[in-house]
Amino acid sequence: MSSTGEFEGAAVLEGFPNTWKRVMTDPRGFFADMPEVGGLQAPLAFLGVSAVISAAGHLVMGWGLGGFLRIVLWQVLGAFVSAALYVLVAQHLFGGRAGFEATFRVVAYAAAPMVLSWLPWRLGVLAVLYGAYLTIIGLERVHAFDATRAVLTVVIGLGATWLLFAARRRGPFLP
Repeated sequence: MSSTGEFEGAAVLEGFPNTWKRVMTDPRGFFADMPEVGGLQAPLAFLGVSAVISAAGHLVMGWGLGGFLRIVLWQVLGAFVSAALYVLVAQHLFGGRAGFEATFRVVAYAAAPMVLSWLPWRLGVLAVLYGAYLTIIGLERVHAFDATRAVLTVVIGLGATWLLFAARRRGPFLP
């Protein structure tokens, strides 16, 4: 594991718990130390492990193998789409300074709470909301934003992501 808390290469499974704990308990410190460059391998590996754990929880709750595969696929695909939309919103509406790589790193590590998204009794909803909060904290740092611009970037980006996925499901016209 690197000094920033990011894990590297073959140590993905060994480093995941420590990285997850730091993202969850010290997000400002984690994102302050997170490098903005260095490739997508470490954040993508973290995202992949988070997605598999989340999908395994859903599998236990009865979603089946198809649900398991869909959750992993959509969490990873959704991270790429969300990061791209956040970059567009951040740069074009609010003068953000970060590119795709730094923004994807934020989105990937902000997926940490998704390992709990399968929990019942609204705990899963809290996990999703905490993930949005982590994204805001990370975007503040990498785009040099104040909280307002980071929140607006996330709200607009999530709205655009929802519209894209809704359009994909319903065809060219939304009801």
